[in-house]
Amino acid sequence: MNSRRVAFIDIGTNTILCLVAVLHGDGRFDVLDDLAEITRLGQGVHESGRISAEAEARSAQTLRRYVERCVSLGVEEITAVGTSALRDARNSAEVRAEFKRQLGLEVRVLSGEEEAGYAFLAVQRGLSLLQQELLVIDVGGGSTEFIRGNDTGALRAISIDVGAVRLTEQFLHADPVRPEECERMLGAVEKELARLPAEWMPAGSGLTLVGIAGTFTTLSAVEKKLPRYAHSEVHGSLLTLDEVQRQVDLFRSKTIAERRLIPGLEPKRADVILAGAFLIERIMNRFHAEQVVVSDQGVRYGLLHTRLLQRNSC
Repeated sequence: MNSRRVAFIDIGTNTILCLVAVLHGDGRFDVLDDLAEITRLGQGVHESGRISAEAEARSAQTLRRYVERCVSLGVEEITAVGTSALRDARNSAEVRAEFKRQLGLEVRVLSGEEEAGYAFLAVQRGLSLLQQELLVIDVGGGSTEFIRGNDTGALRAISIDVGAVRLTEQFLHADPVRPEECERMLGAVEKELARLPAEWMPAGSGLTLVGIAGTFTTLSAVEKKLPRYAHSEVHGSLLTLDEVQRQVDLFRSKTIAERRLIPGLEPKRADVILAGAFLIERIMNRFHAEQVVVSDQGVRYGLLHTRLLQRNSC
């Protein structure tokens, strides 16, 4: 079977990601490029229910750059999916129609359960965590997915409507943030986390927690003070509860402008990192977890592995 060049685009609430790879006939793949850009597509969606013209334009500009990069690399097939913002926005269909008109890009909106399934597959294939009971946590801009599973695959998935962008827009308006804002955010987070099955959370449950997406990888990069993001330093690293709590206190004590100067923190993420870190801290406390394994391979890698499975079954 011949090699094929493909791309997988994940259009999130905060970030758009694009993985370009060569799929080989023997089931292997080589990554040609792995792009990420914060466009904040979901900015204001929680309040207005709509994707703004400005957010649409920012995202279209990034998607155009991705498509041009795909063309330059000889990509034959592009798969594009959307998550929380495109699920929630009343004008999602119009925005996707505009992406198709401008770029020829068909964007499929994933359900929370589909998003969770792709995320789990990415972790299952991307980390050596055999014979372990896993809880994969995907903290996005608008939602967070929890996926229980093991070597046999994903067993159960739950999506809740809290994420770094959504929480920031709802609760964190002062700069620096005020204690009462964090208290209100705590109440909202705990209310959503209460929806998770009680049997997932007893002390000594033996679960290995795996965190994916930009907030987890950013906390790892900040801990390591990385001047430039490095996959080899972040993917598979361990993030402790003590370190997460240290960073929550750090971000809470600084203005957004001051956060932008923190080594390892992408400046465009400075305004939402506190809410994301706070959410991770509450999740780890709820699951009595002292550490979490960090993966920088999310939905886009799940799409890739699904495509490989389909290709090899033909």
